[in-house]
Formats: sequence, structure tokens, C-alpha cells
Amino acid sequence: MRWVHSLSEMMKRLSTSWLWLLASFTFPIAIAVGGKAMLRLQRASPPVLTASQPGCQTIIADPKPPMNVRSSPVVASDNVIGRLPNGLSLSVTDENEGWLKISSPLQGWVYKELTVTSCGLVNGAAIPQSGSLTEIAAQSPSDSGTHLMAIATQQYQAGNLNGAIALAKTVPFDSPIYPMATDAAAQWQLDWNRAESDYYSAQKALRDGRWDQVLSRVEHYPSIRFWKEKLAGLVRQAISQQKTSPIKKEAQLPPSQNPN
Repeated sequence: MRWVHSLSEMMKRLSTSWLWLLASFTFPIAIAVGGKAMLRLQRASPPVLTASQPGCQTIIADPKPPMNVRSSPVVASDNVIGRLPNGLSLSVTDENEGWLKISSPLQGWVYKELTVTSCGLVNGAAIPQSGSLTEIAAQSPSDSGTHLMAIATQQYQAGNLNGAIALAKTVPFDSPIYPMATDAAAQWQLDWNRAESDYYSAQKALRDGRWDQVLSRVEHYPSIRFWKEKLAGLVRQAISQQKTSPIKKEAQLPPSQNPN
């Protein structure tokens, strides 16, 4: 489907920091500077977003909506003062041990894990540079669905699968971005499951000394920044251990020095 293709292109563009890793397997010299490349990757990681800081927007993304608003930052049966739907923007005034204090649309406390915060997509700011997504945004600059989908994509790449899917499902039916959002909710879950499974398989391969199997995961790994950055750590270990392996060193000894 055209929407799935567009979504795939979006994922590729959002994960450009992964290119150093692909290059390290194409050009042997890149292995020698792998540490520097890893440092650049870490520096490219997005900063931690704070819901109460100026210029940020916090939106409800509860996997099981509606979200409870409480009179105090604790879970109790008698302190629910209201419930709010997904996709609604909150005015955050304070944070306290995993809870957000809000002043609108209700005054109270909400659980932070049931929200998503974006500090780069507020008031018509930049959205992911996907061909069809930017075209739709240009045609419908005031469309709330495009804005919600952009934040959902940002959250997905950052590792918040449940929040991203919940937010994608809030895109209005009459939004031009609705077909993309519908496809994304299903495709993201599939890609996430595969990335997670491949990561743990690579982790086991590393423990077993099967370094080539760790490296082989890279080429077709799903384009999810969160999982690619985790896999990068395993790849770096595999390269390091492969270079210092006693078996490899023994194989490189001249015949006269080989103990066998």
C-alpha cells in the first residue's frame, strides 16, 4: 500500500544516525574507528523531554482510555475527579515522582506514563520529512491529525510503542492522514516485535560467541531508532570480541608458532 511505503520511507529518514553502523560492515577500516562512530551516535540521541518545560506539548496517549485525572498524585479509589480522552493536549504546571500536575482541561494529577511529550512539533513546527506526510501537511496546515501523527512517529522512534499507537488511533477519521495512521498502528507493532526478537537473538549469539550472527542482524533490522541504538551496543561488543578472540589470534600465528 502507498501509505505503508510512505511510512517505511519516514522510518528510514528518521534513523539516519544508523548509517555509520552499516558502513562499518562494508568498509573494514570503519571497524578501527567504531568507538568514535558510537560516540557520535550517542551524541545524536534526543534529549530527555520534560513535560513542564516551556515550548513543550503534552498529549494524552493512554493504551486503555479514557485517562483518569486524580485530585492527588497517588492511585486511590476515591480520588478520581474526571476522565479525559486520548489526543487531548494538557497544560502541565508541575511534576512529582512520575505524576504530572495539570491546570487544563481539568485541574488535577495524571500519570506521566499515559502521556507523550513533544518539544519540537508545537505550533506548526517541523514534522518528519516524509514525502506524503509533508505534502498533506502543506495542503492542510491546520489539520490536527497530521500533528498527532508526527508526534506519534516521534514517540515510536524514541521507544514508546504503546503511546505511539494510542496517539495514532486518535487521528480523526476525516483527516487526510487517517489512512497512514491506521496502517501505522498495525505495522508499528509488527516491526517492533521483530526488532525486539532479533535483538534478544543477537544478545544470545553474543553470549555464545557467535559474533557473525550478531553482525548479520544489521542489514535488514527494522528502522526503529530505539532498537537500533540498543543493537549498536551488541555490535560494538561483537566487533571487539571478534578482534581479541583467542581462536582468531591462534589462527593468525605462523605455522612454527601454532601450538597445534
